[in-house]
Amino acid sequence: MISEALRPLPEDLRADATVYRYNADSGEREILREGDNHVECEPRSDDGFTWCYPTSTAARRDLRARLVAEGLSSEEVAERITAAEMDGSVAPSPIGSMMYRTYDEGDRIQYLWVVVLPDQVASDLAMPTGSQRDQSLAGQGTPWMMREGTSGAHLMIPINGTEFSNTGSTAPLIDAKTITDPVTQATLPLPDDLKNVATVSTFDASTGQRVVLREGTSTVECRPHDPESGFTRCYHQDGWVSRDMNARLLAEGYSEDDASASVAKAVEDGAIPSTPMGSLGYRLYGEDDRIRLLWVLRVPGATATELGMPTESQRDNALAGRGTPWMMNEGTAGAHLMIPINSTELSNR
Repeated sequence: MISEALRPLPEDLRADATVYRYNADSGEREILREGDNHVECEPRSDDGFTWCYPTSTAARRDLRARLVAEGLSSEEVAERITAAEMDGSVAPSPIGSMMYRTYDEGDRIQYLWVVVLPDQVASDLAMPTGSQRDQSLAGQGTPWMMREGTSGAHLMIPINGTEFSNTGSTAPLIDAKTITDPVTQATLPLPDDLKNVATVSTFDASTGQRVVLREGTSTVECRPHDPESGFTRCYHQDGWVSRDMNARLLAEGYSEDDASASVAKAVEDGAIPSTPMGSLGYRLYGEDDRIRLLWVLRVPGATATELGMPTESQRDNALAGRGTPWMMNEGTAGAHLMIPINSTELSNR
């Protein structure tokens, strides 16, 4: 039971995770194994799902279990939890909290991680909303946002290519270097529902000139392949402002430290926009010595303990086409979740 309950977690979180269950009659928590890290898991439920959560949301889940045991309706449970959040007796789920789920049958997504984004809107975070359920069942799904603008808003992250994932084939590799149209090439890192609505631009750091190649209708903006770095990148349009400022300062002769400090000061002063908690970036690389298709979730200032995230690098696994997300730079302004995208036509294999 213990090992099965831990299956949704990445390996670096399993050994020290708590395993618990709720008493069906009282709703009280029963500890099956005491852990000492920042995640905890429930054994597989009758509906076939196994879930793990950050310990930071334990009080909220404990309250829900007690209310359900009292026989309250789902609407009444939601009202009581909202009231508890309002009076401070239960903390809201932090934006960016991670949940982990497995399922044993192939008629649903078998390995799924979920980032909680209460009340957030896709356009503010440069996120896709087109469902990837069918692609995920075929082993080739990419993340997408559900229930935007509600208290239950979240990012679905189907995990492809692992022993717990849906069985499917890896899509034939597309060589991005053969695509010469700058607009088509620039939008390659994006999911299909964002490709045709993204703005595409170029930027000359030496002159500070931004040139729009295609005006989009979304908040996502992409830049064509950078021959110096080898990357093609897309961000929320506000995300380019700080990057462009940094590039201009470097071109003017600033050191990297001084340029970064100037950008940070501009953000602090409100002169340029800050990176929103939970915003998503997209990156493509054309060779196998790095992660080819990588999405990055920004969680500035957050820690792994707060959000229930792993921190052990998955770079090697990602290069082999079976990487899972991990957090980098926790507790800093640059904290982010690395999300390697496996098994697509642009992924490592």
